[in-house]
Amino acid sequence: MERREFLKTSTILGLGAATGLSFSKPAAAAGELRLLTWEGYAEDAWVKDFEQANGVTVTKTYVGSNDEYMAKLAAGGGDYDMVVIVSSLAKRAIDAGFVEALDISLIPNFEQLYPRLKKVEFIFKDGQLYGAPTFLAISPVTVNAEVIPQGNDFGILFDKQYAGKIAMWDDVSTLADTANWMGIKDIWNMSDDELNAVKQKLVEQKPLVRTYWSQAGEAIDLFMNKEIVASNSWSYITATLKSRGLPVRDFVSSPPIGAIDSHFIVKGTQQRELAHNFINHILSAESQGEIADLTGYTPTSPLSKDHMKPDTWAALRMDDVGKMMEEMKFWEDIPRRGRYLEVLNEIKAA
Repeated sequence: MERREFLKTSTILGLGAATGLSFSKPAAAAGELRLLTWEGYAEDAWVKDFEQANGVTVTKTYVGSNDEYMAKLAAGGGDYDMVVIVSSLAKRAIDAGFVEALDISLIPNFEQLYPRLKKVEFIFKDGQLYGAPTFLAISPVTVNAEVIPQGNDFGILFDKQYAGKIAMWDDVSTLADTANWMGIKDIWNMSDDELNAVKQKLVEQKPLVRTYWSQAGEAIDLFMNKEIVASNSWSYITATLKSRGLPVRDFVSSPPIGAIDSHFIVKGTQQRELAHNFINHILSAESQGEIADLTGYTPTSPLSKDHMKPDTWAALRMDDVGKMMEEMKFWEDIPRRGRYLEVLNEIKAA
C-alpha cells in the first residue's frame, strides 16, 4: 500500500484529520531519539539508563489509539525515529512503506525472545525482519475484587447486577473480545452475519455500560473513583491500580487473546544506529523484567525471570505463558477494518 493510498483509506476509516498534518520532516536534534508510542511504554525505569549510557534524550509522543499513530505515520512520519505498532496494524505499516527493515545483527537480544514471537508473520516481509516484539499484552478483564471476588468469565461484563458500573475499551479489539466469548472462530475477519451478532450483543449491553474509554488513564481514574467495577482492559491498568492500593484482579479468556506491540524504525530516520541500540536495550532481559514489574505487561523474553520480582512472575502466570502462547489468538491484520470501525461507532451511538 502506497502512502497516498493509505491516506485515502485513512479518510474512509475516519482518520481524515491525518491529511491536515504537516508532511515536513524536521531533523532530530543531536543526541535525540524521537519515539511515538503508548502511555506506559517508555517509562524512566528502562529509558533513563539507556539515555545515560548513550548520552541521548528519548523524546516521547503518546497516542490515544492505534489508528491515531497510523494516521501520524501516514501524514509523513518525519517527526519520529521509532514507533511502536500493534500486531493488527504491523503489516499495513510495512506495506505502506512507513517503516524500514531492521538489521538483526545489531539486535543480539532478539534471539532471547520466546520462539513463537521470533517467527510471527506480521513482523516480516520478503524474509526481512521489520519489527521487534517488545510488549505482550494478554487481553484481560479487570475487576474490583471487593465487588466481584469470584468469577473468571468475560460474561461478567454483561451481568445486569453491575449495571452502570461496567466500562469497555473504545477499540475494535472489543469486537474481537466479545466474538471470542461468543464462540466465533475467525475473530479478525468476521462475516457480516457474525459482526451483526456481535453488534447486537454489545447494543444489548449498552444500558449496563458507564462509558467507553480510549486511554489507560481514563480507565484507571474510573476504577479509582469507584465509577466502574469491571472492564475489558490491559495488564498495565491492573498493575497500576494495584500499585495505588485498589483491590483489583484480572483474568483472561479461553482461548486467550493477545496483542504484540513491536518497535519499528521509521523509514528515513537519521538515527538508525541509535534506534537499533534502543531496540536491543528494551529487548534485554533486564529491561523486560523492569517492564513487567512496573506495567504488568507480559515480557517477551523468558530470561526476564531473574530480573523481576517473584510476585510479578506469579501474577503474570509466567509459568504458563509458553503454553498459552501456543494457543493464543494474536491480534492480526483486520481485512475489513473499516467495517469493524463502523460497527463499533454504531454500537456507541445506539
